[in-house]
Parts: sequence; C-alpha cells; structure tokens
Amino acid sequence: MPLSVRELVARREFGLAVAAGTAGLDRAISWVHASEVPDPTPWLEEGSLVLITGVGHPGPQSVAATARRLADTGAAAVGIAVDLVYDDVPSEVVQVGEETGLPVLMVPYATPFVALSQAVADRIASEERSALRRALHVYPRLTAAALELGAVRGATRELVREYGGWAAVTDPAGHVLAVAPQSAAGTAERTAADAGWAGQSLSAVDSAGHLVGHTLGADAVRGRLLLWRAEPFTRPDYTVAAAAASLITYDLEQRRRSRAEARRADADTLREALRDEADPGAATRLVAAWGIDPGDITVVVVHPDPRPATGAHGADVHLVLTDYAHPVLAVTVDTGETVLLTSRPEPLLAFLRDPGSPLGQVCPGPAGVSEPVPAHGLAQGVRQARQALAIGRTEGRAVTSVRELGAIELLLASAEQSVPELLVTRLIDPLRRAEADRGVPLIATVRAFLDHNGSVARASAELGIHRHTLHHRLGVVRQVLGRDLDASYVRLELALALAAHALREDGTG
Repeated sequence: MPLSVRELVARREFGLAVAAGTAGLDRAISWVHASEVPDPTPWLEEGSLVLITGVGHPGPQSVAATARRLADTGAAAVGIAVDLVYDDVPSEVVQVGEETGLPVLMVPYATPFVALSQAVADRIASEERSALRRALHVYPRLTAAALELGAVRGATRELVREYGGWAAVTDPAGHVLAVAPQSAAGTAERTAADAGWAGQSLSAVDSAGHLVGHTLGADAVRGRLLLWRAEPFTRPDYTVAAAAASLITYDLEQRRRSRAEARRADADTLREALRDEADPGAATRLVAAWGIDPGDITVVVVHPDPRPATGAHGADVHLVLTDYAHPVLAVTVDTGETVLLTSRPEPLLAFLRDPGSPLGQVCPGPAGVSEPVPAHGLAQGVRQARQALAIGRTEGRAVTSVRELGAIELLLASAEQSVPELLVTRLIDPLRRAEADRGVPLIATVRAFLDHNGSVARASAELGIHRHTLHHRLGVVRQVLGRDLDASYVRLELALALAAHALREDGTG
C-alpha cells in the first residue's frame, strides 16, 4: 500500500507534528511536491502532499487560501515549514484544516523537503518491486490455468485469485462468457454495458473501485476482458492484465480457426449432399450436426463475383461463419457459386444485403434463395435458388427469393404436377431435339431473348453473336415450335417452360 500521512508522521526522524485535520491521517500519499505559488492545483494529482515555506505568499491568508484549494481537489495533506517565515503554523491554516479535514503538518526547519520526497518514493519503489515479483509468479499460473480450463475460464479464475474483486470475459455484445466469482455475473454484465470503450484498453476509477479492460481479438473485436477491484492497480498489474488478454485472444483465435477447418473438412460431404442422387441419411446427419433443422432448410446460392473478396486478412466464408450467431453451412461448388444452408434465413440475408458486413465482403455477388426444403431435397433447393438468382440478376437485385417470383412459386406449389411437365414437353423438348440436329444453342438463345424483354441488340450482345445470327436462330425457334415469339402469351409460356426446366434439370441447359 502507498505510504499514508499517518505513517509519515510516525517516522521520528522527520519530527513532523499534526496541527489540524487528524480525521484525514489515513489518506495515501501519491507524491510530494514543494510549491510556493498561490494555486498549485493545476499541476498536482490527487493524493499529493504539498510542502510550503510561505516565501511566495504575501501573508498567512494566502497560505490558508492555498490549503483550502488543496482540500477541494483531493490533496493528501499540506506541510508548513516553520522557523523560516513563520515560527508556527499560522492559525488561519489550522482553521482550514479543521474545517475541511485536510491534515496540516508542521515541518521543522531541520527536516529537508527532499527527505520527505525520498520516503514516499522509496515506498512506491518497494510497492512496484513487490508487484513485479508477484506478476512474475502469476504468468506461469495463467498458462497452467489456460491449459487446464481453457484460457477464458482459466484466466478469469487466476486473476481473481491474485487480485480479488472480480474478472469477466464478455462477447462483443457484452454478454458474459465467463466470470469469477459467479456471483459477480450481473455486475460484470452491467459494467460491460456501461463501459465507454475508446480504444483497445480501458482504465476507469470511481468511488467503488478500479476497472481495467482489454479488447480481445486479432483483427476484429471477439470479446472483452474486464478486471475490477477496490484497490488501485500498479503498473505490473496492468501488464498481467494485458498478458491475460493476449492469452485469451490467442485461444479464441485458435478455436475460431479450428472451427473453420472443421467446416472446410465437411465441405466435400456437403457438396455430395447437394446432388440429386445424394444419400438422404448422410445429408440429414450433416446438417443436424451443425445445428440446422433437417426438415426446414433454406438454400442460398451466391453468384461468384470476379472482384477479389475484401474480408480482413483474406478471410474466407468458413472463417467468417464461425462468428455468425445462427447455424450456417457453406460450400463452393464447381460452378464457382457459394451455396449456404440455414434454418434462419432472414439474419443471413440481412448480412448478404450489407456489402460492409464480413459475410457481405466474402460473398459479394447477388444471391438467390429457395423455399424451405428438407435435407433429402437439397438438390431441388439449389435449383430453386439458382432460378431465383438468374431472374434477380437480370433485374439487378442483390437478393432474390423464389417467394418473390409469383409464376415460379405457382409452378412449385402446383398440385397438378403435369403442368410444368407439360410445358417442358411441349416447348423445351422440341428445342432440345432441334439443338442436337442443328448444333445451335436454341434454348440459351430463347432465354437471353426473354431475359432482355425481346431486345435483339442486348440479347445478341449477351450471347456474343451478330444480330442477324440471332434473328436466324429465333426464326428456327418459330419454325420448330410453330409459335409467334412476338405474342406476349407465347413469351409467358416460354418463360414458364424455361423456369420449369431449370427447376427440374438445374438451369444450365
């Protein structure tokens, strides 16, 4: 503990006497200053012992006014030298001490001010050495506790064992992940909510005690470490708290990367589960193991974006999803698309719509969303999401759900399954046969023509062919189908047939 006014007075070699303010003798002395200016408070810290000879003051009233200012700003005591300007402590100063509780000390002429400064400095140095020795013993205990319990629980336990008070680790939202003692959970959560974080670390003092905080995480905030106790912390104590934060950060990042590796390891299994011939039992076990409801899965397909992902430090989708609050699985398929599975689509889609979010940065392309499907229907969900994506891209949408596409939803919900089959048989199958006979991509031609609302210029540009070539192909389509492509009803039928074909096949034909 710092040297108190009472302890300093008890040192006989200094010959100090208490003239007033005995109620404040247990105040701790932070440092000793000699000053003759009428108001030294702008340059002093709380807990200062201020020594005055009176040389710089016009009279006792000035010294008394200085003492009152010191009392108002939290000084530990004021010392008045005697046998230089004053034979005794002026009564005006004694009165201030009695009124305010500020200890007023009589300092004999033979006692050098520097000796008092040295006594306080020696105590501070002794406290620092003691704290440093203690800190050196804490480091190995922190490491051992982290190995035994994990860094989050182990560090909080050891910090409280060493410093008392309470210690807690919270998530970025301020929810307590670990706390010691357990009875401090409510206090820790309230403190986390009220703490004003202006940077990586926090140090705060109030009437109850002292708080130290550190942000956890290498490239983003993964949580925070809070340590509180009634007594002040020393410099070595702050070093121990920083070391504990580093240990927890390392553990959090390692666990995060391990979870990302587990996601990558399951990517091949997930890729197989998206195929029509997939084992339904394997698909069910996979999604259930990651907390996804096997009977209620929304499939999201994100189009590959040619721009490089802007995630911090090259983070991939698996690493980003380890920080996501709801269960999501992801895989990149052969087409370059990212396929995401979840039972909680709305929060996921909100992140995809936000290009500044970590998920929006690693999945920057437009997305299509399926209806909820069971685990054995993942292939159908992928086809739905791809169809929604294809339509949404032509309209410039960031996210497009099958539910937003009325005609497609009617096809999916149709009780008479022969309706989409009939459209495919009448319109798509003849075009397939003509493609095989003539070697001309008629289905892709019709799709581009319809996607661009009958614009020959834009459709030919997308296909990379001359407009005359497009006119020729459309003529072949009219001949094969015997239908007028300028009729709005024929275009509607063709659009529905292409959608049904995409949902049945997978949209690449």
